[in-house]
Amino acid sequence: MKKSMSCIIIEDDVSAASMAQEIITTNFNEISIASIIPDIQSAYIQLKQEQPDFVILDVNLKDGNAFDLLKQLDAINFKIIFTTSFDKYAVQAFKFSALDYLLKPYIPSDLVTAVEKVIADLDRTTQTNQLDAFYHNVNTSNIDKKLVLKNLDAIYVVLVNDVIYVESDNNYSKFYLNDERKILVSKTLKTFEEQLKESRFLRVHQRFLINLDHIQAYHKKTDMLLLSGNREIPVSQSKKAILTRFLDQLS
Repeated sequence: MKKSMSCIIIEDDVSAASMAQEIITTNFNEISIASIIPDIQSAYIQLKQEQPDFVILDVNLKDGNAFDLLKQLDAINFKIIFTTSFDKYAVQAFKFSALDYLLKPYIPSDLVTAVEKVIADLDRTTQTNQLDAFYHNVNTSNIDKKLVLKNLDAIYVVLVNDVIYVESDNNYSKFYLNDERKILVSKTLKTFEEQLKESRFLRVHQRFLINLDHIQAYHKKTDMLLLSGNREIPVSQSKKAILTRFLDQLS
């Protein structure tokens, strides 16, 4: 089969680079490895000359940080799969920004899945928006973070605190924003519950994840929450205690 896609591996760990190369050549006949580069300076020169379809990029290289490299480039016309040993806060920033990343040490199937995602979506125009969101998120508090939401129609970058609540819709999640927008995303509510747990969001019902900063009132007799924009959300019996504890802490 003719090679139709090219990849550059930027990795200073020889064994990690070799493993990535072997995984790709074994599983993807249509992908050729254009080069393997161990440092930022060489990578910058190569990326100015080459036009790869995607790059596997280690975040921490021996001569600097991967994001310093990316900021030097005039344009990022390729998709990126980051590999990282970052702490949980940086990983959270990756998740919020919807960037593809692998947490080291990863197994072959993880890289295969990441490459399959790249092949399925080679729209390079989205990469810059996602990187901008990452740069913002890694340097801000939880409530000021930006969340990247993707569906078939568009990619949305929203401030986390602009989200009033999220509603489960089978295997989808619908975001309700304070500007009246509604955004449907093909991920479960459980996924966002985990992602937003450190950003003052609480699952108050099987169907609803709310932003605690948007609570206007809690009506105990009816177990209903009034949120910004006069949105009413039910509170399940199992969540009443934890919600009440939070509200008591505010008084």
